[in-house]
Amino acid sequence: MQSLVSKARIPRKILCLAGDGVGPELIRATKTVLAATGVPLEYQDMDFGETCRKRAGAPVTEEHLAAIDQIGCVLKGPIEIPSGQQADGSSFVELRGRRFTSANQVLRKLFSLYANVRPSRYLQGTTSRFPGTDIVVIRENTEGMYTGEEAWEGREGISAVATRRITREGAMRIARFAFDFALKHGRAKVTVAHKANVLRLSDGLFLECCREVAQSFPGIQYSEQLCDSLLTAMVMQPTVWDVLLCENLYGDLVSDLAAGLVGGLGLAPAALYGDTGVAIFEPAHGSAPDIAGRDIVNPTSMLLSAALMLRHLGEVAAEKALGQALEAVIQEGVATTADLGGSAGTMQMAEAVAAKLRENIAAASRL
Repeated sequence: MQSLVSKARIPRKILCLAGDGVGPELIRATKTVLAATGVPLEYQDMDFGETCRKRAGAPVTEEHLAAIDQIGCVLKGPIEIPSGQQADGSSFVELRGRRFTSANQVLRKLFSLYANVRPSRYLQGTTSRFPGTDIVVIRENTEGMYTGEEAWEGREGISAVATRRITREGAMRIARFAFDFALKHGRAKVTVAHKANVLRLSDGLFLECCREVAQSFPGIQYSEQLCDSLLTAMVMQPTVWDVLLCENLYGDLVSDLAAGLVGGLGLAPAALYGDTGVAIFEPAHGSAPDIAGRDIVNPTSMLLSAALMLRHLGEVAAEKALGQALEAVIQEGVATTADLGGSAGTMQMAEAVAAKLRENIAAASRL
């Protein structure tokens, strides 16, 4: 094998949304590593999030939507999302006659990116106490408590009500996605997190749909677990869990715990998929404005997300090579960021991964 790319090809277009905080430096580092794979990629760069709001008056615009429609594959940095209700309404985003809680929600809703895939796998050389952990959380990403349907009940400031929406269509499609994912990736078990003992209608509907889909996948073991007891069980026995299927809010919480089991959000990638051909790949962590521009952010989450992107593009050999190079650098523990025990900066670690990639490709070409 002389290269991960067998012959010259037309470059695949990637839309890069740098985001806020550490986002721009993560995008730069990731491009350095992707270049070392030899996969022909062509980037279109756009600002996004609060950085974009300062320039254009909104964190996401029609220009973003048009670019996503055209390109389809998005490599995205984290963004800053204001918390709570702002006096000027800036915590909400209005586009195409609809109101969204964040720029992220705009993309998820308008492109029906209903499946959030969050792998958490132990990497040798990290400080994780749970070797062997290999969990994939599949989170429904458009319904549940995150629809933004909130209102004051009676007089403002006294009682607030939020609507939790579960639909048969939404539950069926995320269940099918989870079982398809398990089948395609050689996974043995899908466990559904729920609280149907309390939320009998909404979680009851979710379970009904999951059970119906499970019958079409007899080769995949199916189980159900109360979500509160699941959190305890994940800590007590982290290596027994495989694919965890969750509605939106549960998935948000469970995926963060899963990341904690393998060393934190800085080691956990994320991907968003739907049925429109659009896919977004982003780190699981936030924008970390306190360390932005200091070249100290761990690029692992972003690099693993880029590896998921390569698989999505059909570049399986490149995906595996990137993952192997990253794991080798982490295991060596020299050219890593401080949180991984090293003293390297973000770009230095990325360059080390790129060098390892090129070294591995050269070694393979001599076989």
